[in-house]
Amino acid sequence: MPHRDIDLIYQNTSQVEAIDLEAGEKALKEYIDFIWKIVQNGKYDHPESVVNLPADVNFRNSLLQKVQDRKNSELKHIIIIGIGGSNLGTMALYRALRGRLGAFLESKDPKIAFVDTVSPPLVSQVIELLNNHINSPEELLVNVISKSGETTETIANFEVIYQVLKNRFGDKVNERIVFTTDKGSKLWNEAQAKGLDLLEIPRNIGGRYSVLSGVGLFPLGLANFDIIGFWEGAGEMVTRCVNREVYQNPALLSAILTYVNYTRGFNIYNSFYFNPELKSLGKWHTQLMAESIAKEFNLNGEKVNIGITPIVSIGSIDLHSMATLFLGEPKNKLTQFIHAAQKENSPQVPADLFMPGLVPDIANKSLADIMGAIYYGVKIAYLKNALPYSEIVMHEISENSLGQYVQFKICETMYLARLLGLNAFDQPKVEDYKRETREILKKL
Repeated sequence: MPHRDIDLIYQNTSQVEAIDLEAGEKALKEYIDFIWKIVQNGKYDHPESVVNLPADVNFRNSLLQKVQDRKNSELKHIIIIGIGGSNLGTMALYRALRGRLGAFLESKDPKIAFVDTVSPPLVSQVIELLNNHINSPEELLVNVISKSGETTETIANFEVIYQVLKNRFGDKVNERIVFTTDKGSKLWNEAQAKGLDLLEIPRNIGGRYSVLSGVGLFPLGLANFDIIGFWEGAGEMVTRCVNREVYQNPALLSAILTYVNYTRGFNIYNSFYFNPELKSLGKWHTQLMAESIAKEFNLNGEKVNIGITPIVSIGSIDLHSMATLFLGEPKNKLTQFIHAAQKENSPQVPADLFMPGLVPDIANKSLADIMGAIYYGVKIAYLKNALPYSEIVMHEISENSLGQYVQFKICETMYLARLLGLNAFDQPKVEDYKRETREILKKL
């Protein structure tokens, strides 16, 4: 089945004029040329080299082989121990394709459990799973992911879970663990010294940009997702997003729309997904934008205190709690709607209603059509209230379209940061709480 490009719709709704788009294109001409040259050389010399992952044949073949080597017929559960960029992207793609009830549906595909923060109830449930529902080590693979190799929550959770597995299966459990980290990190060196399995994160690929590396695609490959489909979609988007013409480059277009509206006081960015299974995709983008577009200092070292606050909304759920805020005051929110119609095989309201007369005009209509009516109604309301928005049309929710979307957002973030004069790849303020945490732990 041929795949379709996801589309960015902005005309007549974004409140950004052609003169603004062309000014943004001119401002980023040298940077786009820089990204284009990175794609041409295919190396990983810069943080922007994340754009090379989808087309890197050596990387792809190596990861596919790793998945094949670690996959076995008995595998039922994959435990991902990681937080932030080490799990949000994987979770987003997993839940987008398996749906909100995937854990309750019979499937031969391995299920993924995400162990992120140090939550006693969460880890206790994982311990119960390991003690009562795993009969042999071969039914399980634990993937510990930490770019730095020193993430407090990740290492603490791993030590707890490792002890449980060691008590049950002895040293055999060591064969069921893969550590994904930077080569040469403390975690890498410790695991290597113990003869444990390792998967390298390219050093110049930041954690929040790593979803299309082994961080995201190794566990998804084990769970029988089409990881080549993710790469193909992302590769198609890279080609579009290094185009020097603004009207042919969706990431550049979207970045300029956000930048122009930010300069007009729209400092809240609302990703409004009208497919509830994409909620975790919004959490992934929240980290990507928040850590990349919130900086005290600009690229020249000047204090600027720039920040755009990302939020995630789900249609039609959040219309029943947030519509007054979205459509009323203050007018400081730029919205990007994301929608896939999903009309194929949509359930339908019966023609002969059990309770007729409660809600008019729903009989014999598909749920997709009802959601479509709500979606178009929201867009009309935004227009009537003079609220700026753009729209991402995903013609399907598949590995290909999701690969396109995450690559689009990665490129958009790089361009937006450059328009704002910011470094998209550092995160200096993240270390503030980590330093305090380490000091408190010393005293416990």
